[in-house]
Order: sequence, then C-alpha cells, then structure tokens
Amino acid sequence: MKKLFSTLLLATTPVLFFAQEEKPKGTTKECDLPKDFKESIKNNRLKKFVAIDNGVEEKEVTIIRAQNGFGSGIYTACVHGQPIQYQKMGTVFMREGNNPFKK
Repeated sequence: MKKLFSTLLLATTPVLFFAQEEKPKGTTKECDLPKDFKESIKNNRLKKFVAIDNGVEEKEVTIIRAQNGFGSGIYTACVHGQPIQYQKMGTVFMREGNNPFKK
C-alpha cells in the first residue's frame, strides 16, 4: 500500500506543478518583426479572412506562425501589432477560442 501511495504521489506531483504554469496571451513582442521577415506560408484565403474579420486590408496582415495538420491547423497572425490566433477545421477558418455553435 505504501508503494502504491508513493508511486501515485511521485507520478502526480510533476503533473500538478506543470498544470499551474500559464503563459500570458497576446504579448506585443511577438509582433515586433524585423524588416526582412518572410512569412512562413503564403495563404491568401487566411489573410483575406483575417483582414475581413478585423476590418483591415490584406497587406496589413502578417502570418507569423503556422502549424498545419491533415485538415486542420493553428495560425498566428499579426494585425496592427497584436497577435491573433486562428484555427482551421476542414476548409473553415475561425478565431481561436470562438465556438461557432454557441448561441
């Protein structure tokens, strides 16, 4: 019984420790890009969606990070110096954290 308790204690301690760590969202340092910065991907559909969603022109949107998967992806775009995350499900883009099925 002591071995079981000790094993559980040792196994859950790191999980509890790392679960408490939180990153601040939306830091502007992420969008302080050098002048010679090249976008990781050229996705005109995403840029157009982000521009319409934020009420800016496409040339003001910079895609700084892209994680593509099979039929899905997570993207970070900079708009007016603010990072905004979007996700792709199938062929649809939406802002990260927004649930389109909630009323």
